[in-house]
Amino acid sequence: FFRVRPPPASHSPAEGAAAKRLRAPSWDWARGGMVQRRVDALLCSREDAKSKVEAVVDGIQMQADQAQAAVEEGMNRILKLLEERKQALLVQVSDTAQRKAQSLQKQLAAIEAGTAKPATPEDPDAAVDPDTFLLCTDEVLLFTSKLEELEGHIRSFGSVLESSTYASYSVARGPAVDEAMKKEVPSFVWVYANDLNQVQRKEGGETVAFNFSSPEDFEFSVEDMADGRYKVNVLPKAQGDFSLRIGLGPDGEEIMGSPFSLSVLPPPNYTKIGVDRLGGASKPWVSEPMCHPSGLCFDRTGRYVVIADQSNDRLQVFDASSSTPESICAFGRKGQKAGEFDTPGYVAIDREDRVFVSDILNHRIQVLSFNPKSKSLWPIRTFGGKGRGFGEFQFPRGLAFTENGNLIVCDHGNGRVQLFDMNNGFKFVKCLEAPEPLAPLDVALNRDGEILVSDQTNRIHVFDSQGLYSRSFGKKGTKDGMFNYPVSISVDDMNMLFVCDQGNRRMQILNAADGAFVHKWGGWKRQAEGEGGDEGEEGASPPASPEPPDPDAGDEWVGLHRPAGVAVNSQGQILVSDWKRHYIFKY
Repeated sequence: FFRVRPPPASHSPAEGAAAKRLRAPSWDWARGGMVQRRVDALLCSREDAKSKVEAVVDGIQMQADQAQAAVEEGMNRILKLLEERKQALLVQVSDTAQRKAQSLQKQLAAIEAGTAKPATPEDPDAAVDPDTFLLCTDEVLLFTSKLEELEGHIRSFGSVLESSTYASYSVARGPAVDEAMKKEVPSFVWVYANDLNQVQRKEGGETVAFNFSSPEDFEFSVEDMADGRYKVNVLPKAQGDFSLRIGLGPDGEEIMGSPFSLSVLPPPNYTKIGVDRLGGASKPWVSEPMCHPSGLCFDRTGRYVVIADQSNDRLQVFDASSSTPESICAFGRKGQKAGEFDTPGYVAIDREDRVFVSDILNHRIQVLSFNPKSKSLWPIRTFGGKGRGFGEFQFPRGLAFTENGNLIVCDHGNGRVQLFDMNNGFKFVKCLEAPEPLAPLDVALNRDGEILVSDQTNRIHVFDSQGLYSRSFGKKGTKDGMFNYPVSISVDDMNMLFVCDQGNRRMQILNAADGAFVHKWGGWKRQAEGEGGDEGEEGASPPASPEPPDPDAGDEWVGLHRPAGVAVNSQGQILVSDWKRHYIFKY
C-alpha cells in the first residue's frame, strides 16, 4: 500500500497548496515503485498557471506536428500501395490480353491445319459438323472494383483523437468489487476507461493490469469490448479478505478507488433460511410506519435498501447493516410531477446508483439518483406515459437491467415486456415475444444473462440474452415449484431464484438455471388454546390450503403473510416486504 508524502518544506505556499491537491501516485508493479498520475501534470496554481498553459500549448503543437507527420506517412503508404496495385493490375491486363490473343492464334493455326477439334452441336441428336468450330475465348477483358466501398473506406480512413485514457478518472463497477464474492463462484467487474472529462472512451486496446494481494487465490481473464469497457471475469479460490489493484495503460497507473477491498465468503446454506426455532423468523426487521410496502432493492454496495412505500406514495431508504433500522431518507408524495408518485411498485438500482421506479398509476418510469454519502434521493427524469405504443405503458411493474445497458420493463397492462437502451436516451429496442400471451409481473436475470419473467399465469418464462424465448417452468398449485401469483422475483450471486409466491403466502427458492426446487418458508397460523398441544410449527411452510385465515381476524397469523417484494445482497441478507402486514422481514 502506498502513502501520501507531504510537500517538501522548500515549496512556496502556492506550490504547497497545489501539491496538497495531488493524490498518491500509482504503484509501479514491475519496479515496485510509484507511477506519477497523468492528471497531476495538468494541475497548477494561480502563480504557475501561465507557465503550465504555455507548456501544454507547446505540447499540443508538438503533438500536432507529430500527428501531421503521421498523416503524411500514412497517406504516403496508402499512395504507395495504390501505385503498386495499379502497376500490378496494368501488368495483369497486358498479360491477360496477350494470353487470350495467343490462345486464339494457336487455335487458328490448328483450324487451318485441319487438326482442330470441331464444335459440339447443341442438339445432342445432331451430327458433328467437321467445319464448325467454337473459338476458345472471347474479347471480354474488363476492370471491376468495389469503388464505392473503397471510396467509403478512404473517406473514413483514419481519425484525429483529442483525448486519451486517464486511469485516475477511470472506474470499476461490478459485484467483484462492490459486493462480497463466494468461494469457487464466478464473479466479474467492469473497468470503464474514461478520458480527462471523465467520459467513457469509445475505443479499446488499453492494457489492463490486475494485482491481487494473494494471486494464488484468484483466477481471472480480461475481455476487451472495444468500446472503452473491459470485462474482468474473476474466480475466487479461497475465503477471506483481500485487496486488488487495477491499473490501466503501459505503466499500470491505478484507476479511481484502487486498491479495492475484496471479501470472499463461503456459499450459503439455503435450507436454513426462515427456519428459526426461536421465533426470530416471525419478527419484522422494519416495523416503522409503512402502508403496503412493495418492491425493494439493494444499492450496488448491498448496504442500503430502497423500498417502495406504496400506499404512502413515497420511497424509503434503510441501512441494511443496522440491527435496529431507521429510515435514513423518505422521498416523494402523491402526484404526477417529477419526484411524485401514484402507487410506486417496483424498484431497481443500477451500478451508478440510479434508482428506477415503476410509477404504476402514473403509467411511467421514474429515475432518481441516490447519494450514499448525503443519504438523499432526487429525481433525474421520467419517461413513458399511458398508452399502447412503444415507450408507453399501462400499469408498469417489474424492472431489471441487462449487461449491455438495456432497461427491461414489465408492461403489465399491455401484456408485454419492453426493452430500452439506457445509453441512448432510453430509446425503445424491442419487445420480448413468447409462444403464449404474457401478463408479466416481475423480471430478473440469471448468471448466464438469461431473462426470467414471472407471469400472472403462475409461470416463469425464460428468454436468452438476446431476448429470444427459451422455455418456461411452473404452474398454479401449492406444491414445491408451483406458484399462486409469483408477484416478485430476484436472483442472487449463487444463481438462486427467490420467488414471492404471494397467493401461497410463502417464499420459494429455485435454481435459476433450470427451475429446480431448493427451499421454501413462510408464516403460519398460531393455534388457539385447546386446538392441539403446541403452537403451529415455527418456520414451517404455510398451510397447503390456498386460502389460509385472514390475519385481520386477529393476531393468529405469525410471520410472513403476503410477500410483495424480495431483495438479496451478496452478504446473504434477504429482505422481503409484506404488503398485507406492512412489514419488512429480514432473513
